[in-house]
Amino acid sequence: MARHDPAKLTMAELMLHSTPWQVAAKQAGVVTSQTSAYRFLTAYCVYGEKALEDGRRGQAYKVVGDVLVWLLARCREQPDITAMELRVELYERFRERVSKGHINQVRRAHGVSRPKKK
Repeated sequence: MARHDPAKLTMAELMLHSTPWQVAAKQAGVVTSQTSAYRFLTAYCVYGEKALEDGRRGQAYKVVGDVLVWLLARCREQPDITAMELRVELYERFRERVSKGHINQVRRAHGVSRPKKK
């Protein structure tokens, strides 16, 4: 599901009406840098409101907080558990769909990867 930030639209519209970027960002309530403000303005001029879409799928944000704490504890408790088993348990416990590849990426980043078979 794409996310929208209507405050950015307000900022872009103000900038198109000759408002300096700092003033436009402050009035719209957007925290940004000059480079990002003008990058968004350019995208808005080229793509219109489609530039508001955040194309990230959000998966990186699914494994945070309680989910991350649980996942790391589970991997330390049973180091040989597969990503598929973790995927099923994550869905049953938190109702989060996370790919096996992403689970393995998080495990590697936190040093709790599954030991290689000998």
